[in-house]
Parts: sequence; structure tokens; C-alpha cells
Amino acid sequence: MRWNFHPSHGFRFSVIDALAIIACGIATVWGLRELGSIAWLFPFVLAHFFLFCNIFRVPRKPELVWAGCFLFIATVCLIADTHTLYAMVAILPITLAVLAYSIRLPSYHGIFSTPSPAADADSTSAQSNSDEQVV
Repeated sequence: MRWNFHPSHGFRFSVIDALAIIACGIATVWGLRELGSIAWLFPFVLAHFFLFCNIFRVPRKPELVWAGCFLFIATVCLIADTHTLYAMVAILPITLAVLAYSIRLPSYHGIFSTPSPAADADSTSAQSNSDEQVV
């Protein structure tokens, strides 16, 4: 399996993604001991990043809208001295809205999408060129 291959459509995963998951796991375990329940935000945010960037491949603007909403909600929860679980639950409808919006775009290229014949030919030629360079 080639770990540096990023298909034009569908799910993608790389070594850096695996390393980020491992680092997040370590940071969460450390954070639970040192920071308390707020450490659950580490895997929550990473899971959303992975969901948006690798699974559904959401465009940048809706992803930034989600990030801004999450920062606002998390800040309000911290100021109100409530559990971080409230921020994680409150953002879920916005997550679903971002995913629904992105899937309906004509440019959608995440999981369960199919490339157009022209895009498939371009990715095949780009793949053969990268294979020639690797040799």
C-alpha cells in the first residue's frame, strides 16, 4: 500500500494522519491527568478535522464556519463554567449542517463520490507520472 497516495475522490489516509492520531491519544491521556475533562476536546477536534478533511473532504469555508462556531460555543461554556460535554453536544447540529451542505455541492469529492471521467483520466495520468518519478 502506498501511504503517500491521495486519491482525487473518496476517503484518504496518510502516515501523518496516523501520527496525528497517536499524538492526540498521548496528549489526551496526559491532559486527562493534568487538565481534567477539558482534555476530551483534543480527540473531539481531531475527529472533526479527520471527518472534514479525510472522509467528507469539506471545502475550507464551511470548515472555518464550523471552527468559529465551535470556538464561540466552547468559550461560552468555559466562561459559564460548565462541562465541556455541553460544547461537544451543542456543535453537533452545526457539524451535520456542514456535512449536509458539503455533500450537496457539485464539487463534492469525499466518501461515496465518484470522479467524472475527465477527473479520473487526470488522476490516472498524474499517478503514472508520480510512479515514474519514484523509480
